[in-house]
Amino acid sequence: MTAAAAPSCLIAGFSMTPLLRSGDRVFLQKVERNEVEPGDIVVFSRQGKKIAHRVIRTAPLFQTQGDGNPQPDEPLAPDTELFLCPSFERDGVTTPLRRGAAGLAEFRRNQRLLRRRELQLKFARLLCRLLPFKLRAEQLEQADFGRLRVYYLRKRPVAMEQEGRWHWLSLPCACFIKRAPRRELTGKEKNEERFAALFFRLLGAMVSGTARPLFLEQSEPLRRELCRRGRLQGLSPLFYYTLTDALPPEWRSLFQLDFYTQSQHDLRYSGALKQLAELFRAAGTSFIPLKGGELAYEVYPHPALRLRRDMDILFRRPEVETIFRTLQENGWQSGEQRHPFFKRHHLPTLFHPGFPPLEPHWHILKNRTFFDPEMLWSLPCSRPEPGDPLRRRLTPEAHYLLTLYNMFFDRWQFACRALLDLAYLQKKYPLDRDLIRSLNREWKLNLDLGLCYRLFPEMFPEGQRLFTSDAAIPERARYAIRRLALLEYPEAIMPFLANSSGAAPAGKTSEPHRRGLFRHFRKKRTETEKLRALLAREFPQATELKLRYRREKDC
Repeated sequence: MTAAAAPSCLIAGFSMTPLLRSGDRVFLQKVERNEVEPGDIVVFSRQGKKIAHRVIRTAPLFQTQGDGNPQPDEPLAPDTELFLCPSFERDGVTTPLRRGAAGLAEFRRNQRLLRRRELQLKFARLLCRLLPFKLRAEQLEQADFGRLRVYYLRKRPVAMEQEGRWHWLSLPCACFIKRAPRRELTGKEKNEERFAALFFRLLGAMVSGTARPLFLEQSEPLRRELCRRGRLQGLSPLFYYTLTDALPPEWRSLFQLDFYTQSQHDLRYSGALKQLAELFRAAGTSFIPLKGGELAYEVYPHPALRLRRDMDILFRRPEVETIFRTLQENGWQSGEQRHPFFKRHHLPTLFHPGFPPLEPHWHILKNRTFFDPEMLWSLPCSRPEPGDPLRRRLTPEAHYLLTLYNMFFDRWQFACRALLDLAYLQKKYPLDRDLIRSLNREWKLNLDLGLCYRLFPEMFPEGQRLFTSDAAIPERARYAIRRLALLEYPEAIMPFLANSSGAAPAGKTSEPHRRGLFRHFRKKRTETEKLRALLAREFPQATELKLRYRREKDC
């Protein structure tokens, strides 16, 4: 029990339960050691804090123990200052405390109740494992009172936790509430964490132009593993562009093929974008290219370095249905025959032979209730293209915040590409921090702008971190986020990986055997869900945006 200074002090904790509770006030009286009997409750100081416990013996050693503690305390030193607790106050009512033999009998009775309660809790934990319904403690409302944390179910306190020790205020809740196990990373997970740190450090060096010496410092097996994992992330063109001479020979030829394949795809992409721009100008419609289609030409040193699957273009809401019909009249077809307009943040994907897929957007956020999308057409968010008033561009600050939002909303899955976008944006433009903070408030996102720098410090050196964050990130949460960020991209997103001539070198492929294909994808999907569940338990801040969206969607 912690306490304040004499002549009275407040109780915090539950080591004296059921006799004393948190919030009770005990009155103090200075006594000498020879005036204290076994059974008395005294207050003494230890390691800078005051403790209220019961005296269980005075000879040969002076020893104390809490009524709710299974083990006695360390013996007190002879010069320890003692205060006797003759009474306590609860809800304005003062009650005397038993002393001597009566107090010792009360202590033994409370110890029997403690042992009985431990047996009941063991039985409750067994039921919790067997029953199909489980409610995790992390899903309950929580309130911190110093070192004490109280959990509430339907506004009623059901449990308290102090320094890793639990006390149940409602014993039946122990049968249904499960505490997530907190364990350290295994040896395999620590190796994966070290590899992820090196991989993100290499990506940061690629952006700054210092990747070659870092890559050559690694052992040959590690360089091959970096190449393999880089290709699964769709970073083959980036590896080839920045590490051409340093790549292992078998990977160099493969990455060269990937680079030129992606360059060919870029020619088709840029040609399609020009034809669409002419169509939009003829229709008198304003538009804004979004995400990869814009960043590839604006911030990357070569457009083939930015993986793009489709074209995302933003339109004004009053015009989006008209342009959708216009595109259909010009040969663009949709897989959805009856699409409810404005139900999602973008319209159904349109397809045309010889063109990449097209997604017409009317909103850039999944949470459409956050703000009016018409704000995106104002000067703080976008600027008109010189000589073309119908085509506008998002400001670098708006792109920066939108990229952060997508990482938070997707719960950091495939975040590797978004981190590269942020790094190249910072390298190309002097970003206005005040404007980013202002947009974060106006869009009602309230994102932790510095969290990405805390999670991936290897990719952003100290001088490149625009914002700070004081978020306490558990070790397992950091591991889950890095695993999600480095998940393998599907082949449908990376056409050069689906090409049979672009297979990985012999002995290095990670593709599953055809017989175990279904088992492979089922296992990977299960692993992703486990990582997301772990992240929701250990670090709810990283998944709060997605959960808020689901709550709004269900309303």
